[in-house]
Amino acid sequence: MPSTPPVALLVHGSGSAPDAARRLLGAAAPGWVHEAPYARGTLEDVVATIRSAVGRVEASGRTVDLVGGISLGAHAVAHWAAEQPGMAPDLVLAMPAWTGEPDGVAALTAASADEIERDGVGGILARLQAVAGHDWVVDELVRSWSDADPQALAASLRAAAASAAPTLDELARIRARTVVVALADDPLHPAAVAEAWADAIPRARLVVVPRDAPGTDRGALGRAARAVLDR
Repeated sequence: MPSTPPVALLVHGSGSAPDAARRLLGAAAPGWVHEAPYARGTLEDVVATIRSAVGRVEASGRTVDLVGGISLGAHAVAHWAAEQPGMAPDLVLAMPAWTGEPDGVAALTAASADEIERDGVGGILARLQAVAGHDWVVDELVRSWSDADPQALAASLRAAAASAAPTLDELARIRARTVVVALADDPLHPAAVAEAWADAIPRARLVVVPRDAPGTDRGALGRAARAVLDR
């Protein structure tokens, strides 16, 4: 009988979508089954979504061997891993935005929610495209936001902006083998935050990906994490 491929659970950020998690982190688990649930709402809501997704996989007789998250998804994955009584699966925590209580970066997320309510999704996307052209982050937002309900999207961003990220003490409770992925020169996901997370998690390694690398290779974040896990 052929063996069943291992399962990776991939969690998108608050203003993103499941397909984005697959595009950006799927290369961390090449050839695996990629489970990418729809994860919006408060941080507690997303943590509950992770618990539910892991439970569904385990109920099918399989196990989750890697859990990855991007931005606010990484916050939720870290919260979930910190509460595990034993060893969690391998973790990929990509582009964490802050540590502990919301800070200035969170305020920028809340400001985006205000702008969506004021100008609509089309208005904010047009402004971003005018300023940044075909920057890959803007392209990802266009893909994730174009069909989004403006009120639901604004509410999700505002809920995320009000949610505390893991504290350094919580991060220190994570026992899983972990890769923290920083995106260089990204003011919304400061590399210093990723460095602090990697320092706090006992079995973590940090990898820094150039800001523009995903522009030509959407899998750059996941591929960099896989390279560290394979070493």
